[in-house]
Amino acid sequence: MLLASGVSTGYEIVPIILDPDSSAADVAKTEQLLNEYRNINKSVAPSSEKMFFKNKMESLGEVIGAVGANALGSEFRLGIGGLNGGKFKDFIDYNLLEDGGSNQALIDVLFSESNLNLDLEVGFQGNPNIGSIVLNKFTESEEFNHFANSFNGNDRIFIISSIFGGTGAAGFPLILKNIRQGLVNGKNYDHLRNAVVGAITVMPYFKLDGDNTDNIQSSTFYSKTKAALHYYHKNISSSKDINALYYIADDNNNVYKNVVGGVGQKNDSHFVELAAALAIVDFANDDSLSTNGGYAQNPKYKEFGVNDLSASNPVITFKDLAQETQNQIQLNLTQLLFFSLYLENEINEKLKAPFAKESSPVIDQNFLSSIFYGKLVGFLDQYRIWLAEMKRNKISFSPYNIHEIIDNQGSVIGLKPQNDDLMQLVSGINQRSSMFKLFQEKSYDLMTSTLNESRKEKYATVENKLMTQFHDATAKVITKYLF
Repeated sequence: MLLASGVSTGYEIVPIILDPDSSAADVAKTEQLLNEYRNINKSVAPSSEKMFFKNKMESLGEVIGAVGANALGSEFRLGIGGLNGGKFKDFIDYNLLEDGGSNQALIDVLFSESNLNLDLEVGFQGNPNIGSIVLNKFTESEEFNHFANSFNGNDRIFIISSIFGGTGAAGFPLILKNIRQGLVNGKNYDHLRNAVVGAITVMPYFKLDGDNTDNIQSSTFYSKTKAALHYYHKNISSSKDINALYYIADDNNNVYKNVVGGVGQKNDSHFVELAAALAIVDFANDDSLSTNGGYAQNPKYKEFGVNDLSASNPVITFKDLAQETQNQIQLNLTQLLFFSLYLENEINEKLKAPFAKESSPVIDQNFLSSIFYGKLVGFLDQYRIWLAEMKRNKISFSPYNIHEIIDNQGSVIGLKPQNDDLMQLVSGINQRSSMFKLFQEKSYDLMTSTLNESRKEKYATVENKLMTQFHDATAKVITKYLF
């Protein structure tokens, strides 16, 4: 969502998702949004540094461009070799070991019976000891080999993981170790060994319902976190393997339903996840980071914080963020919300306005019926859901005066501004000037008049026109009257 709003990293983004639970609803939603972002970005072909959806994004398969037997496809989620569901003991060929022999006995010491019978179809279920063995297969895979071959010295790597589960807690140190070794399938990669690598380790920020009979229990989250932090300090920080390591957590008063993978694993978006995404932006724009001889030079360790909040009703607005964070997201997120609301409520009535019909190519009903426009509107629907979910979560991120729209199942399906006046949309911020008080109930007209200033411009495509016009107009209106 940050990239869609125009927040820039300065790099082409190549997301790689490693998650054994292919049916998890949140994973599927993430893949869908990445695909839609990529398609919108390609259609728009951004021609300006200041534009929605401007940051290029591709899959690893698209980057390497392999075809035939070597093709990876366009998916962002990569498979893990040898993992096709089944139990953990099947993955390690436990039944092929000599019955009662020393090797089988060793496995029995290292793993409990429940570990051995763990269903890998829905992930590692909070067991990093299992995850480290399974994920080690990825570092031996053709996909990891393609990654090493396509990586160059100007690229950067950022690893996102939780510290209190199974997949992330196991994957982060394992992947980092293989990067720093620079040895992939017997071949040395010095540029990989000397890569600038950042990571964010997400500590507990929610709890799970259920009892001590569940496979995953939030009562173990803190002990797992302490153990992992100790390991990271000893084996990552002390050895200078990481250039920038970010930490984030919350008091985790929120209680989520305890669902072990699959389509039922669907949680509301959370402010901690937004803050974690901002770590990527910070890392990408930090030119001081460097690596020499496989060791990070002057590594950095950062935490994310906000101003004091009410313990009984913790609500974050833009003003509760550090000024640097406000500068990063306040304007961009508000521009995208203005854009989204105008398309939802106004554009169908403005196809005869000068910005739509006088500048070439025209924005008309044919364009509003196009596949591209449908995909864009669908993405912006998800943006509004994202904002509304963060508002109702705890802690609440509520920078806008909005109401959540909830369906019969209790899921957020959209938002509605508390006031029809766009100038009253941002929480705690009033319109600067009283000159346009006549627009207080017609603030969309102010947007339209600003859009009409571009009526003499010409654009390469109608998709490019829409994004350019609305990015420029929202920026002018918001910076003049709000921020």
